[in-house]
Amino acid sequence: MKLHDNKGFWLCLSEKMKGKGLAWVGAWMLIIFLLSFQLSRTTQADGGAPNLAYVAGSAGGISVIDVFQKNVSKNFAITGDPHAVLLSPDGRYLYVTRPQAGQIAMLAASTGNTICMLDLPGRPEFLALDVITATLYTAGNMDKRITALETTNCQLKRTFQAPAPVNGLALAFAQTNLADGQETQLWATTSRGIAIFNTHTGKTSKVVTLPADQAQTIAIPPGKTAYVTTKGGAISAIDLHTYQTMHLLSGGNYGPMDFDEATGEIYVPDSRHQQLTVLAPVAVGYSRIHEPQRTLHFDAVPNSVAITNDGQLGFVALNNGQVVMLDIPGKQQVTSIHVGGSPHFIITGLYPPLAPIHPQEATFSGILATIISYGLLAVMLIVPTGYFLYRRFARPQKLPHGE
Repeated sequence: MKLHDNKGFWLCLSEKMKGKGLAWVGAWMLIIFLLSFQLSRTTQADGGAPNLAYVAGSAGGISVIDVFQKNVSKNFAITGDPHAVLLSPDGRYLYVTRPQAGQIAMLAASTGNTICMLDLPGRPEFLALDVITATLYTAGNMDKRITALETTNCQLKRTFQAPAPVNGLALAFAQTNLADGQETQLWATTSRGIAIFNTHTGKTSKVVTLPADQAQTIAIPPGKTAYVTTKGGAISAIDLHTYQTMHLLSGGNYGPMDFDEATGEIYVPDSRHQQLTVLAPVAVGYSRIHEPQRTLHFDAVPNSVAITNDGQLGFVALNNGQVVMLDIPGKQQVTSIHVGGSPHFIITGLYPPLAPIHPQEATFSGILATIISYGLLAVMLIVPTGYFLYRRFARPQKLPHGE
C-alpha cells in the first residue's frame, strides 16, 4: 500500500475536524484561560480596584487585608519594626524597610518569605520605586546616604549624598511630571532643604529651601507640583519646573501623604486633630481655593493613608490598631478592620502572580494550578495528535482483487 502524500494527510485532518471545531475551540480556550489565570488576576486590579492592602506595624508584623472580604487574610511575622512598604507593579514582591535592624528586605508577597535583604547604615526607613529602571531607593533620618538597589535581588546600584539626614523620598518622571526627555529626578527632604538628584548621573541639580522651616514628608502626584509637609506643622507646594514655593496650610502634625490619581486631590494624615486633611490640587503661582477642601475625622490618630489608583477606595491606618476603609466618591467610611498593634504604613495592590519565580514564592494553590494547567496542555497536545495519527496510519490495508 502506498502512503498518501502530505496534501492528502491535511485533507484527511480537515475532514476529521469537521463538526468538531466548536469543541476543540472550547477546549483550547479552557487551556488558554488556565495558563493565563495569573495574568487575569493581575489585570483585575491594575489601574482599578485593588485586591489587597498591606499594613506595616500591625500586631502580626505586616497584615494583609483582602479588600473584597474586608478582613485580614494573613500576617507576615517581620522583626525589626517594619516601617515603609512598597509593592512591585505585578504584585509579586514586597519591599520593606526595617529601621531597628538597619535592613531593607524583599519579600515574596504571596508567602511573606524573605527573598533577599541588605544591611544598610542610617536606619533605612523611606522608600521610592522607579519601575522604569527597576530601581528601589531607600534612606533614613540617621544618615545622609541614599541607596539605590536592584528591585529583583537587593544588589547595590549606586549611592547619593544628601546635605543632611533624609526625612522622605519621592520621584519625578519625564512626561508625567517633567518635560519630555528630562532625566528622572529623585527628591529627598532634609533639615537643610529638599535635595533634587539626577538619577542618571547621581549629581545634585538643585536644593530647594523652605522659609524658616524643615521639610519632612513629600508626595509627587502626576502634574507639575510637589507637596511637602514640614516640621513646623505646615504643608507647602513646590513647582517642579521653577522650584517656586507656595504655602498651603498650617496648624497640624502631618504624616506621609497619598493622592487620588483621578482627581489630583492630596490626602494628608493629621495626628494633632485626628483627621484626614484633603487638599485640592494646586498650580504654584496661580490662584487657589481655600484649603483644606474637606476633612475626615477619626476616633484615633491616623498614621498613614493609601488611595487606590481608580480613586474609589481609601485606607487609613490608625494608631489604635484599626484600618478604616473609605468610599472616596461617597466621602464616607465603609468599614473598620482590626489588625492590632500600632500600624504606621499602608499600601494597596493586586494579587501576587500564581506562577513562582523563586522558591520562596511557592504556595500550594500556585503549584496545583501550574500542575493542572500544564497537565491539561499536555493532554490537549498528545491526545488529538495520537488520534489523528492512529486514524491516518492504522487503517486496514485493502487486498488486491482476486486474492
